[in-house]
Amino acid sequence: MRTKLRKTYNNLIKITAVILSVYFLYDQLIYEKDLSSITYIFTNFNYSFLSGVLLSLTILLIPVNMLLESIKWKFLISKLEKVSIWNSLKAVLTGITVSMIMPNRVGDYLGRVFILKKADRLQAVLSTILGSLAQLLTTVIFGLISIAFIYPEYISISGNINSWLYVGTIILIVLVIAVSIFAFLNFSVVAGILKKISGRYADKIEKYSSVFSWYNNSELLKVLMISMLRYIVFSLQFFLILRLFEVPVSYPVSMMLVSVVYIFLALIPTIALTEIGVRGSVSLFVFQHHFEKIGLWNQEMAVMVVSASTLLWLFNIILPAVTGTLFIFNLRFFRKNNGN
Repeated sequence: MRTKLRKTYNNLIKITAVILSVYFLYDQLIYEKDLSSITYIFTNFNYSFLSGVLLSLTILLIPVNMLLESIKWKFLISKLEKVSIWNSLKAVLTGITVSMIMPNRVGDYLGRVFILKKADRLQAVLSTILGSLAQLLTTVIFGLISIAFIYPEYISISGNINSWLYVGTIILIVLVIAVSIFAFLNFSVVAGILKKISGRYADKIEKYSSVFSWYNNSELLKVLMISMLRYIVFSLQFFLILRLFEVPVSYPVSMMLVSVVYIFLALIPTIALTEIGVRGSVSLFVFQHHFEKIGLWNQEMAVMVVSASTLLWLFNIILPAVTGTLFIFNLRFFRKNNGN
């Protein structure tokens, strides 16, 4: 009887998750017509051999992006349970699907851990969070470095005070990056801190706080390197799409502007489906300021930048989310031991 109930509840939750995901996709993409900016690609887009190459490269990088995240999660979760790269990929895609209806991609953790067969789910969530922290740290590193380069566009450094202010900003950025990397590579210290401050509950939370002590410096460095490689991949995608829409920007400049966009996005709480508006607005703000400085900004370029941002969102969020709905039925919300 319990087995039958467990299967029934599992199936009900899976069906509900699929229905909600499909509904939100329809509501935002079709009913609300939030993709109006992308009509540019069908009305004013100049199709050519070069555009075909740029679009093909961008699409080919989608599975590379997903694969890198799958490799990272497989590595982190191996401390708890051995999973194949295929199951890890399914977990990543399912996580993106579930995150569509939850703020700041919180559902990403839940979508992944419910694919595990035996591992403690809370421990799995904590391991997954380490991967997210590595990706966030990567965004901060690239973003701060880019801000250091773009800083002179906002504040003149010709005067003595401004020049010293700029030097101080550079020193502060270097210190923040160095401290952040050091803190992440020594994240095992968090386990000891949690144990000390938990008092009489130390024994109860040790099972979970100990997760942060499972990974040594070299392992965390590997996770950070994978995160950086993934960051370079989806930043390259943004550049390719910008060139696809004939935005006159070089790769180095694009990398700086995109990195500033991403660090702003990391600081703004959003739900995945509402990111389309936030991404477009932030991209517009950053690119407009840069191109106005060099006298190249106009309304057509504004449409191109927003369209590029929207297309990238479609490729890296919506397409994986739609694919992830195919694997939701592999999730196990209730297991025989009922302990997790």
